[in-house]
Amino acid sequence: MSKLLMLGIILLVFVVKDANSQDNSFKNSSINTGVGVGINSGKAETGIGLVYSIGWQKAIGKRKRLRLNPNITFGNFRTYAIPTDTRNQMYKITSFGINMHYDLIKFKSFSIIISGGGFINYSRGLLGSGGMPGSNGVSSGYFYSLYYGGNASVGFRIDPPKSKLAYVIKPINIHLGSDIYLLAYQMFGVDIKFKAN
Repeated sequence: MSKLLMLGIILLVFVVKDANSQDNSFKNSSINTGVGVGINSGKAETGIGLVYSIGWQKAIGKRKRLRLNPNITFGNFRTYAIPTDTRNQMYKITSFGINMHYDLIKFKSFSIIISGGGFINYSRGLLGSGGMPGSNGVSSGYFYSLYYGGNASVGFRIDPPKSKLAYVIKPINIHLGSDIYLLAYQMFGVDIKFKAN
């Protein structure tokens, strides 16, 4: 699935272009969006699912290699492909974070980026799917958990100067937090740049 996703991303980069070919100027800020697939684990929950992100981004400095990014990440998880001794689970996460992205290596519109930041995560959902009488108390129940910690990522960014869109591919995203919290995922994102007046 990862190879198919990467092929789709590469095709998208080559197919999607601006309708305008004239010079465009953009502000140093943008809306950034992303979608990915990942695994999540906390003190009560473990699952695989989809992760979505939206945030605001502001370039800092003359070279615009450093970007501040407050964001919100959402996720829906289930026990797909998790070992059979794990209870059935359906849960969601909402994570508020602040990241700093840095263009470690930059060549024209292509850059290798590294990111770091902090987050607060709220997880909630259903554990188990009920149980038969005499099954040693196996039953369903709701849970609510709050985590906090740090995150880091590595990826690539394609930012054509005349385009209102920039494309971000992050194959490595890791969030580590309190109570042995882990969120790891791959993500494809699009930054929508604000046009200058």
